[in-house]
Formats: sequence, C-alpha cells, structure tokens
Amino acid sequence: MGVFIRVFKHQRQRIPDFLVGVLPGYETLGIMAPVLLTLLRMIQGLSVGGESATAFTFMIEEAPADRRGLAAAVVASGNQLGMLLGSGSGAVLASILTADSLHAWGWRIPFLFGLFVGMVGYLLRRHVQESAKPPQSGDRSPLLETLATHKRLLVRLTGLAAFSAVGFYLMFLYVVSWLQLVDGVPPERALGINTASMVAMIVVMLAAGRLSDKVGRKPVLLAAVTLGFVGAVPLLWLMHHSDPALILLGQMGFVLVLGPAVGVQPALMVAATPPAIRCTAMAIGLNMAYGIMGGLSPLAATWLVHRTAMDLSPALMIMAAAAVSFVTPLTFKEGDKA
Repeated sequence: MGVFIRVFKHQRQRIPDFLVGVLPGYETLGIMAPVLLTLLRMIQGLSVGGESATAFTFMIEEAPADRRGLAAAVVASGNQLGMLLGSGSGAVLASILTADSLHAWGWRIPFLFGLFVGMVGYLLRRHVQESAKPPQSGDRSPLLETLATHKRLLVRLTGLAAFSAVGFYLMFLYVVSWLQLVDGVPPERALGINTASMVAMIVVMLAAGRLSDKVGRKPVLLAAVTLGFVGAVPLLWLMHHSDPALILLGQMGFVLVLGPAVGVQPALMVAATPPAIRCTAMAIGLNMAYGIMGGLSPLAATWLVHRTAMDLSPALMIMAAAAVSFVTPLTFKEGDKA
C-alpha cells in the first residue's frame, strides 16, 4: 500500500490514464460515464500542467549556462515523446483492428498501459534529489505572491506560449480529425503522417534548443513565429490534398516552425521569472496558454470551418497566435542570452 501511495503521489497522471482504460461505458453507467471520463481527463490535464513547469524549472536551473536551451528542449521532447507514443499506438491499432473493434474496445489499450508507465516513472524519479532549498518569497505562498504582484508577468508568459499552444493543438491533435473530415484521409494514414511528423519534431526541437545556446532564445523564437505567420496558409494548403506526400510536406513545414518555439520558450520563461515564484508562474502561464488557448483551439477551428465554409480557416488562428508570440518576447529584458 505504501508503494502504491508513493506511485500515486509522483505519477498522478498515470492513475487516471489507467482508470480511463477500465471505465465502463454508457450502457453500464449511463450519464455518469461521460461525466467520469471528463473528470478523469481534467485530472490528467492538471497533472501534466503542474509536472511540466516543475520539470522545466528543475532541468534548466541545473543545466550549465551554455546548455540551458538544450536542457529545455530535452524536457519538451519528453512531452513530445508521450504524444508520439499516443499517436503511434493509435496508428498501429487503427491498422490492425476494424473500425468497430477500435471504437468498441481497442481505444482502451493505450490507456491501460498508463499504470505500467507510472511504475517506470516512479523508479526513475525516486532517487532524484533537489540540490538546494527553494527560495522563499516573504510570508505569502508562491501562488498568492504570483497572483498579487506578477499579473503582468503571467500575461507575458501566456502570450509567449500562445503560438506553440495553438499551433501544436491544431497541427498535431486537431489535424488528425481535419484530415479525415476535410480531405477524406483514412484514420490509419492520418495517424501515420502525424506520427512521422512528431518524430521529426523531436529532432527539430533539440537542434533549436542547442542553437539557442549559441545565438540566444529570442532570435530563434522570433524567427519561428515569423515563419509560422507567413507559412500558415500555404502549409495548410499543402495538407489540403489527397496526396500523402503533399500532406506530409505541409505538416513537416509546421514542424520546422513549431519545433523551435516549443523547444526554446521554456528557457526564455525561466530566465524571465523570479526564482521564488518560478514554478508557480510558469505553471499558470503555460496552463493558461495550453489549457485554455490550446485546449479550445480544436473546437474553435471546427466552428470556424463550419461558419466560414473555408477549409483553410484554422490557419488564421495560427497567424493570430504567431502575432501575439512575436510581440511578447520583445517586452522581455532578462539576460541568459535571451
């Protein structure tokens, strides 16, 4: 029991993963089935949001000054690897199961592996020790301190992550449905293209992180969001074809503009945030961007396509987010080669 409690404490996301996999359906629980599913998914999101900020802060603070961009990209790549495994498992299941079997029970298989992943994560993390006590911020908790005196910083952190949040949710989550509904691409092919792009994304993120250690965070990020603004429409147009090669080419283009933004922004955030409230401010800023802006992007894109009757209209959302993330870094005055 003690081991289970410790695993739950350190791997809170994995327990909801497993519970989603064994959750009875509507036929058994009625309306409680979607309610519980939504609740479990919310817990997953909260767990990821809290863990990401802590991981970024720990890795970047512990890294040498000339390797902090790479350290940020390594952590971001870990998040990407989880998405990759999800997309890859979906592609495999879609290719070996019938559509009815996949919808009936096959979708549960990846979630059931969550418990195993949690055990592995616990074994990896149980010997990690913090090298120093966290800095104190007066008598107030970091959350109260952040909300009371650092509202402008939270807005800047959210704006900084706007492009990566909206772009990632549209081009690596929503796009799988978009390809099927708009272009009529089979599910296994859409997931396969997405999986291949995620593999390339990891390579681009690591390369951009290392480049930022040499030339600075801002130049890399500003170049990425500029290319994202200019290339949003033509890249999505490339994906609006039945030819898998053109679809892959378009998504690889998005990889080249989103990869640097996702990989570099955490190092810039750490450098811009006071140590005493760093984890809290980054968690709030990232979750406002990814949880609200990114999380609502697929729904907004679906509405936009329906409302405008323009299949390429989601590109406008990427352009708007790129504009926000271009202006925001210009307000930062921190060092660390930013």
